[in-house]
Amino acid sequence: HQQLLPKMYGNLGFVFTNIDINHVRKKILDNKVGAPARVGAIAPCDVVLQPGPTGLEPGQTAFLQALNIPTMIVKGQIEIKTPVDLIKEGNRVSPSQAALLVKLGLRPFRYGLTVLHVYDEGTFFEAK
Repeated sequence: HQQLLPKMYGNLGFVFTNIDINHVRKKILDNKVGAPARVGAIAPCDVVLQPGPTGLEPGQTAFLQALNIPTMIVKGQIEIKTPVDLIKEGNRVSPSQAALLVKLGLRPFRYGLTVLHVYDEGTFFEAK
């Protein structure tokens, strides 16, 4: 167990099991949850708005135009005309970007546990 101590820092957790490690790892990795973009957060992935209806009323047009998002009004709601690269991976989320994603009801980021190491029958190794 002495080999574990240098790896134990930060936010961590242990999973104890008597079933196949690969099955447990898959369950952990598949269990990610959507999260809203928070102001000032570093984007873990690109956020692209797809063309189509937004469900927003025409009064929100100025807000979208301020973000340089090409829109048009179709059947009483705002529609995005072309794909829009809203947030790039690694950039901070601005207040306007976060507000827009809330208005659109989008939770673009996915968070969950990351398996870094495995200790199995006395052997400690990095997860792959």
